[in-house]
Amino acid sequence: MLKRARITMLFYPALRRIVAVTLLTHGLAHSIVAETIYKVVDDKGNVTFTDTPPEDTDAAVEIHILRDTNTAAAVSATPATAGQTTRPDEVTQFVTRITRPASGSTIPMGPGDFIVQAEIAPGLESGEQLILMLDGKPVSAPQPSPTWQLSNVFRGAHRLQVVRLTKAGEALSESPEHTVYVMRPTVNR
Repeated sequence: MLKRARITMLFYPALRRIVAVTLLTHGLAHSIVAETIYKVVDDKGNVTFTDTPPEDTDAAVEIHILRDTNTAAAVSATPATAGQTTRPDEVTQFVTRITRPASGSTIPMGPGDFIVQAEIAPGLESGEQLILMLDGKPVSAPQPSPTWQLSNVFRGAHRLQVVRLTKAGEALSESPEHTVYVMRPTVNR
Protein backbone atom coordinates (compact mmCIF):
# COMPACT_ATOMS: atom_id res chain seq x y z
CA MET A 1 0.00 0.00 0.00
CA LEU A 2 2.86 2.35 0.82
CA LYS A 3 4.51 1.54 -2.50
CA ARG A 4 1.30 2.39 -4.36
CA ALA A 5 0.99 5.74 -2.55
CA ARG A 6 4.61 6.56 -3.42
CA ILE A 7 3.99 5.80 -7.10
CA THR A 8 0.84 7.94 -7.06
CA MET A 9 2.73 10.80 -5.44
CA LEU A 10 5.50 10.49 -8.03
CA PHE A 11 3.09 10.51 -10.93
CA TYR A 12 0.65 13.02 -9.45
CA PRO A 13 2.61 16.13 -10.56
CA ALA A 14 3.13 14.58 -14.00
CA LEU A 15 -0.57 13.71 -14.23
CA ARG A 16 -1.51 17.26 -13.23
CA ARG A 17 0.79 18.62 -15.94
CA ILE A 18 -0.82 16.37 -18.55
CA VAL A 19 -4.29 17.50 -17.48
CA ALA A 20 -3.13 21.13 -17.42
CA VAL A 21 -1.57 20.84 -20.91
CA THR A 22 -4.70 19.15 -22.24
CA LEU A 23 -6.92 21.84 -20.80
CA LEU A 24 -4.49 24.51 -21.95
CA THR A 25 -4.50 23.27 -25.55
CA HIS A 26 -8.26 23.03 -25.38
CA GLY A 27 -8.29 26.62 -24.12
CA LEU A 28 -5.91 27.73 -26.88
CA ALA A 29 -8.19 26.20 -29.46
CA HIS A 30 -10.93 28.46 -28.14
CA SER A 31 -8.69 31.50 -27.70
CA ILE A 32 -10.11 33.05 -30.84
CA VAL A 33 -13.55 33.30 -29.25
CA ALA A 34 -12.66 33.04 -25.57
CA GLU A 35 -10.00 33.99 -23.06
CA THR A 36 -8.47 31.53 -20.58
CA ILE A 37 -8.18 32.59 -16.94
CA TYR A 38 -6.37 30.46 -14.35
CA LYS A 39 -7.48 30.28 -10.72
CA VAL A 40 -4.42 29.30 -8.68
CA VAL A 41 -4.61 28.25 -5.03
CA ASP A 42 -1.14 27.90 -3.43
CA ASP A 43 -0.22 25.67 -0.48
CA LYS A 44 -1.10 28.49 1.98
CA GLY A 45 -4.62 28.85 0.55
CA ASN A 46 -3.98 32.14 -1.27
CA VAL A 47 -6.14 32.51 -4.40
CA THR A 48 -4.81 34.26 -7.49
CA PHE A 49 -6.41 34.78 -10.88
CA THR A 50 -4.11 35.18 -13.88
CA ASP A 51 -4.14 34.91 -17.65
CA THR A 52 -0.75 33.15 -17.81
CA PRO A 53 -0.31 29.49 -16.89
CA PRO A 54 1.15 29.09 -13.38
CA GLU A 55 4.74 27.90 -12.95
CA ASP A 56 4.12 26.47 -9.47
CA THR A 57 3.42 22.76 -9.98
CA ASP A 58 2.28 22.24 -6.38
CA ALA A 59 -0.54 24.77 -6.64
CA ALA A 60 -4.12 23.74 -7.40
CA VAL A 61 -5.15 25.15 -10.77
CA GLU A 62 -8.64 25.64 -12.17
CA ILE A 63 -9.03 26.80 -15.75
CA HIS A 64 -11.91 29.15 -16.56
CA ILE A 65 -12.92 30.08 -20.10
CA LEU A 66 -14.31 33.59 -20.50
CA ARG A 67 -16.45 34.08 -23.58
CA ASP A 68 -16.49 37.37 -25.43
CA THR A 69 -18.87 39.96 -24.09
CA ASN A 70 -22.17 40.28 -25.92
CA THR A 71 -22.21 43.48 -27.90
CA ALA A 72 -24.64 45.27 -30.16
CA ALA A 73 -24.20 48.12 -32.57
CA ALA A 74 -25.07 51.52 -31.18
CA VAL A 75 -28.43 52.95 -32.11
CA SER A 76 -28.46 56.48 -33.39
CA ALA A 77 -30.29 58.85 -31.05
CA THR A 78 -30.78 61.40 -33.81
CA PRO A 79 -33.99 61.12 -35.84
CA ALA A 80 -33.49 60.21 -39.47
CA THR A 81 -35.05 63.48 -40.54
CA ALA A 82 -32.64 65.59 -38.46
CA GLY A 83 -30.19 67.30 -40.74
CA GLN A 84 -32.50 66.85 -43.72
CA THR A 85 -33.99 70.10 -44.77
CA THR A 86 -36.99 70.61 -46.97
CA ARG A 87 -36.35 72.84 -49.91
CA PRO A 88 -38.86 75.64 -50.33
CA ASP A 89 -39.94 74.23 -53.70
CA GLU A 90 -40.72 70.81 -52.17
CA VAL A 91 -44.34 70.31 -51.14
CA THR A 92 -45.25 67.73 -48.50
CA GLN A 93 -47.52 65.06 -49.90
CA PHE A 94 -50.34 64.38 -47.43
CA VAL A 95 -52.36 61.17 -47.49
CA THR A 96 -55.84 61.46 -46.04
CA ARG A 97 -58.25 58.65 -46.81
CA ILE A 98 -61.15 56.80 -45.25
CA THR A 99 -60.31 53.15 -44.57
CA ARG A 100 -63.58 52.09 -42.93
CA PRO A 101 -66.32 51.72 -44.12
CA ALA A 102 -65.41 51.07 -47.73
CA SER A 103 -66.91 53.38 -50.34
CA GLY A 104 -70.14 51.93 -51.72
CA SER A 105 -70.73 49.71 -48.70
CA THR A 106 -74.09 49.21 -47.05
CA ILE A 107 -74.55 49.66 -43.32
CA PRO A 108 -76.80 46.75 -42.29
CA MET A 109 -80.33 47.11 -40.98
CA GLY A 110 -80.29 48.63 -37.51
CA PRO A 111 -80.18 51.94 -35.67
CA GLY A 112 -77.76 53.55 -38.16
CA ASP A 113 -74.64 53.22 -35.97
CA PHE A 114 -71.20 52.65 -37.51
CA ILE A 115 -67.53 53.56 -37.11
CA VAL A 116 -65.54 55.69 -39.55
CA GLN A 117 -61.73 55.32 -39.57
CA ALA A 118 -59.17 57.29 -41.57
CA GLU A 119 -55.53 56.87 -42.54
CA ILE A 120 -53.36 59.97 -42.15
CA ALA A 121 -49.77 60.31 -43.39
CA PRO A 122 -47.53 61.81 -42.30
CA GLY A 123 -48.84 61.77 -38.71
CA LEU A 124 -50.52 64.85 -37.31
CA GLU A 125 -48.21 67.66 -36.20
CA SER A 126 -48.78 69.45 -32.91
CA GLY A 127 -52.03 71.39 -33.11
CA GLU A 128 -53.30 69.72 -36.30
CA GLN A 129 -56.72 68.07 -36.14
CA LEU A 130 -59.18 66.10 -38.22
CA ILE A 131 -62.82 66.69 -38.93
CA LEU A 132 -65.35 64.25 -40.37
CA MET A 133 -67.89 65.62 -42.83
CA LEU A 134 -71.22 63.83 -43.34
CA ASP A 135 -73.10 65.09 -46.40
CA GLY A 136 -70.93 68.24 -46.40
CA LYS A 137 -71.51 69.10 -42.72
CA PRO A 138 -69.16 68.47 -39.77
CA VAL A 139 -70.24 65.58 -37.55
CA SER A 140 -68.45 66.91 -34.46
CA ALA A 141 -65.74 69.33 -33.36
CA PRO A 142 -62.22 68.81 -34.82
CA GLN A 143 -60.24 66.07 -33.05
CA PRO A 144 -56.75 64.49 -33.21
CA SER A 145 -58.10 60.93 -33.45
CA PRO A 146 -58.78 59.36 -36.89
CA THR A 147 -61.80 57.39 -35.57
CA TRP A 148 -65.43 58.49 -35.23
CA GLN A 149 -68.45 56.61 -33.86
CA LEU A 150 -71.58 57.67 -35.71
CA SER A 151 -74.98 57.01 -34.19
CA ASN A 152 -78.54 57.24 -35.47
CA VAL A 153 -77.60 58.09 -39.07
CA PHE A 154 -80.74 58.34 -41.19
CA ARG A 155 -81.66 55.85 -43.87
CA GLY A 156 -80.30 56.42 -47.38
CA ALA A 157 -77.08 57.36 -49.21
CA HIS A 158 -74.54 59.52 -47.36
CA ARG A 159 -71.26 61.15 -48.38
CA LEU A 160 -68.31 60.89 -45.96
CA GLN A 161 -65.11 62.94 -46.12
CA VAL A 162 -62.20 63.53 -43.68
CA VAL A 163 -60.40 66.89 -43.69
CA ARG A 164 -56.96 67.51 -42.15
CA LEU A 165 -56.77 70.96 -40.51
CA THR A 166 -53.83 73.17 -39.50
CA LYS A 167 -53.58 74.82 -36.06
CA ALA A 168 -55.33 77.80 -37.61
CA GLY A 169 -58.20 75.61 -38.87
CA GLU A 170 -57.23 75.73 -42.56
CA ALA A 171 -57.61 72.58 -44.68
CA LEU A 172 -54.28 70.87 -45.45
CA SER A 173 -55.73 67.86 -47.25
CA GLU A 174 -59.03 66.06 -47.81
CA SER A 175 -59.95 62.47 -48.41
CA PRO A 176 -61.93 61.56 -51.50
CA GLU A 177 -65.66 61.37 -50.76
CA HIS A 178 -67.02 57.95 -49.79
CA THR A 179 -70.63 57.05 -50.29
CA VAL A 180 -72.27 54.65 -47.85
CA TYR A 181 -75.82 53.36 -47.79
CA VAL A 182 -77.58 53.08 -44.44
CA MET A 183 -80.42 50.55 -44.10
CA ARG A 184 -82.99 51.36 -41.41
CA PRO A 185 -86.49 50.09 -40.81
CA THR A 186 -89.35 52.45 -41.55
CA VAL A 187 -92.65 52.63 -39.77
CA ASN A 188 -95.87 53.04 -41.82
CA ARG A 189 -98.42 55.29 -40.15
